[in-house]
Order: sequence, then C-alpha cells, then structure tokens
Amino acid sequence: MDVQVVAQRRVTAGKNEARRLRQQEMIPAVFYGPGSQTMPLTIPLIRMEKLFREMGEEQKLLNLIIEDGQTRAEKHVMLREIQTHPARRQLLHVDFYEVAMDQAIEVNVPVELKGKPVGVVKGGSLNLLARFLEVRCLPGEIPEKVEIDVSALEIGQTLHVADLVSVVPYELVDDGGLPVATIEAPEGGTEEAAPEAAAAAAAPGKKK
Repeated sequence: MDVQVVAQRRVTAGKNEARRLRQQEMIPAVFYGPGSQTMPLTIPLIRMEKLFREMGEEQKLLNLIIEDGQTRAEKHVMLREIQTHPARRQLLHVDFYEVAMDQAIEVNVPVELKGKPVGVVKGGSLNLLARFLEVRCLPGEIPEKVEIDVSALEIGQTLHVADLVSVVPYELVDDGGLPVATIEAPEGGTEEAAPEAAAAAAAPGKKK
C-alpha cells in the first residue's frame, strides 16, 4: 500500500521564502521528473517527521497529492534528496522524484537473515555485513526486505551477493563479490581445532 503525502503548491521561492516557511513549521520541497513540470511545494514539518520515523532508512513508493486551490493531482514519487541542518539535524528541504509505474527502478532494501546457522550452533558468531542490498524492480513491487536463509552457513563461510542470485526473487544490482553475512570462529580457535585440543588434553602422557 502506498504511503500518502499531501503537499501544497507554492508560487514564491528563494531563501527568504524558505526561511519564512520553516518559521511556520513548514518545509519547502520540490517535485520533478521526466516529462513533468518542476513544481515547488510546501509540506507540514510534523508530517515529514512522522514519515521519516515510519520509513526509517527504507526507500518506499509514495503517493504524493499536490493541492493547488481547487485542483488536486496525484503522483507516484520516491524521495530523491533530503537536506538537513548539519548541527541540529532539522529537516530543511526534500525532493520528490516522479516514477513511471511500468519502468524498473533501483532501490536499497533492508536485509533480514533467517534461520540459525550451523556455525552458530558450533560456537561461531553470525555477522551481518550488508544491511541493505540494491534491488531492481517495478515501483509497485518494492519488497519490504530481502530475506536470506543462513541456516546452512558454517564457521569461516561468507555469503556473497553472487550466492543469492538464484535464491531470492529479485534482481540484485550489487556486485556479486559483495559479502552479505559471515560466521566468525569463536575466540581461541576454529571449530575444527576445539575437538583436537580436547582429545590432546584427554590423552595420557608418555612415561619416560
């Protein structure tokens, strides 16, 4: 389901206008895209703050409703650029980029690891190396997450993007050599070394 954002079209622009809007708890924004007229907008600050809390670091398709007096237009957009104050982290400006629903786009999707790895059962630790993967898909088919089964991962093994091409139902854009997850050996040695050390300790010593 699309996330809806309502914006007002604005006539004036410039630094003074942007400053005035922020004093009124509004954020200046702009809408643009291939074949579309660039349009300056204003959006309530509280709405954008709520949107960013809901989205986190995910990229989602937005249903932007642009109101201009008595007219109302709906556009499918993605957030293209977000400007914040370097010290206060306050939102200053956002760009909305129109997308065509029949043309594939590339978006970053969060990774979620599923299953308990064999290597973890043997004492290793699972490390997620890529929190997001870039996926190419239609705007209306953006997945919420990329689920990856790591239950077969052994100590010392690393899962790369190339290993996922045949097991995830999405087109992955990242380089095949990008590491996604790995199982690190426990401190003090590898999984194979532990039984050998135990056997050596249990073996009787030779008498001289």
